[in-house]
Amino acid sequence: MTESKPMTAALPQTRKSETHTLALLQDERLSELLLSNDSPVVGPVTAGKLQSFADTPEPPLATQGQVETMLGKLAMATAQARLSDAEVDERFNLYWLALNDIPADDLRAGFVDIVRGKTFLPVPAEIRTAALRHGAVRKYAKSRAKHLVWLHEREWQEPTADFVDPAEVRALVPRAA
Repeated sequence: MTESKPMTAALPQTRKSETHTLALLQDERLSELLLSNDSPVVGPVTAGKLQSFADTPEPPLATQGQVETMLGKLAMATAQARLSDAEVDERFNLYWLALNDIPADDLRAGFVDIVRGKTFLPVPAEIRTAALRHGAVRKYAKSRAKHLVWLHEREWQEPTADFVDPAEVRALVPRAA
């Protein structure tokens, strides 16, 4: 008996993203702040984290091989008509023309959305729309990070050295008897 390999074994593997995305902030509060409409004056530590996030480069564009791999996997996951090899090559070229200016991370996220929600192989415009939606969230978050850093630089003031006397605090806190 021979071992059977999954159909996807013949396809090159797609890599996980190495770019800085909202999830990589690793701070739920910062992610929420970036996607909110609040504009608080943040402190120096938060401003530094936000500046670091804003300074990260945009993810690299998808290569033709990555697009072909994603389309091949998507074609296996959805229903479509039988095509000749020449038609398949031409279809790959058309999809590549429509998708070559989108970062690989956004394209990958768009493909995941499509696999979860489509029955038939979508047209390039549908893939493009799904991918650009993910890029828009990242761009908005980076813009918000830049705004909050600017607000910090404009309005941040060090706290004053006026401390409350511990005796005064004890007098204000009721004693548990």
